[in-house]
Amino acid sequence: MTKIDDLIETLVSDLTPVRRHALRMRLASAVAVGVIGATVALLASLAFRPHLHHVTVAAFWVKFLYSAGLMGATIIALDRIARPDGLIGDMIRVSVAAFTVIALLAVAQLALSPASSYPGLIFGYSALFCPFLIFAFGLPAFFANMWFLRRAAPLNPGLAGFVAGACAGAIGGWVYSLACVENGIPFIAIWYTLGILLSGLLGIVAGKLSLRW
Repeated sequence: MTKIDDLIETLVSDLTPVRRHALRMRLASAVAVGVIGATVALLASLAFRPHLHHVTVAAFWVKFLYSAGLMGATIIALDRIARPDGLIGDMIRVSVAAFTVIALLAVAQLALSPASSYPGLIFGYSALFCPFLIFAFGLPAFFANMWFLRRAAPLNPGLAGFVAGACAGAIGGWVYSLACVENGIPFIAIWYTLGILLSGLLGIVAGKLSLRW
């Protein structure tokens, strides 16, 4: 019994207290790195539009608020999934609700528009590369989020990786919305969501490979 006590004492002798809210401070750092990285990537590839004369104000705010809502929900989910007992059911419901709202707005816009405008509203000018730009702009956030999770204790590596990837995609989409010229709400509902999901799928693979205990 003495040997076990000595072993325990040896293991804990060099432990130092963890700062209060240390995990959330790391998460804040990861999010900041992601936003800054996405902004730098955007500025390196596109010019911010000085005027929105080709973009309706409503379309801009739909893009901006949709991606911001998903970003907020996934950041909170990332904070929770980083702990062994973390539950993200509420955040999943918030994300589903956000997508439901954008989908209903998309259906309403199509219903109020002539059929000849459907290709523009759905595919716009950039459907072939929009999801990949969102994915690419989210890569700095993805690596920062994975760094954060590797210093945490997620119980489900695949799910934690998906949350990290989806959060990165939402950050990429939020930053990209500042320069996106698309006006179709159906476009936003389909292609922005696809870009975020692509990041989430990358996260599942990376999580299973790198987040195992």
